[in-house]
Amino acid sequence: MSIFNSLDETSDKALSRGESFIRNTEAYYELKLFQMLSTSMAMLIKFTLIGAFALIAFILLAVALSTSIGNALDSAILGCLLTASIFALFAITSYLIRHWIENMIIKLLSTKLFK
Repeated sequence: MSIFNSLDETSDKALSRGESFIRNTEAYYELKLFQMLSTSMAMLIKFTLIGAFALIAFILLAVALSTSIGNALDSAILGCLLTASIFALFAITSYLIRHWIENMIIKLLSTKLFK
């Protein structure tokens, strides 16, 4: 009878340790999910803020560039066209290196999320 009691006690200990492991694992993954979500949201908010201010700066720089080129060429239309051509060149260059940009973003995010 003592063997059955010993087996019963051992199985109860194993069951309680298994339940404890599952609870701890669940808590760990909840914390890890919270960390990843908060990091992602912080990055999204930072990129949005920085992007908004950079966009405003680029618009003002484009207006200033267009005006100065227009004054130099004595034609506001040519200044606007040259400024638009410069931005078109940037857009084409960005399109051509889009795969490299995607790979860099994936590498950056993978190191942050899977460390």
